[in-house]
Amino acid sequence: MPDTRTHRGPHPEDAKLFAPAAVPALRGGYADLCWLLDRGYAMTSALELVGNRFSLRQRQRLALARCACSEEQRRRRAAHELPAGALAGAELWLDGYNLLISLEAALGGGVLLLGRDGCVRDLASLHGTGVASRGS
Repeated sequence: MPDTRTHRGPHPEDAKLFAPAAVPALRGGYADLCWLLDRGYAMTSALELVGNRFSLRQRQRLALARCACSEEQRRRRAAHELPAGALAGAELWLDGYNLLISLEAALGGGVLLLGRDGCVRDLASLHGTGVASRGS
């Protein structure tokens, strides 16, 4: 079914793809994907293997790719985190565009994901802008 939305709310198939019945396959795929990434497998090949094993649809695979990372990547990202107190009086730059997209997705009932690194991500694509999708 073609996606004809012009906003970043839920995808027409999200209710089915991320329903409680789909959660065991998604969790299993996530665990296996992280395991493979921890062992040096490339995201593309590991995601294809895991997606095929769990019979995941493309959007479910995208969700796994947005959430998963290796333990080394998670530690590296965590090492760059700052406590909120360290920001007091400091200049802070935010990627407001991507923040707005995530907020719009959330307010519109779209899927939000909690990644292994603790970051919340969405599955929003930029519809009708000539841009295929956001980077991770």
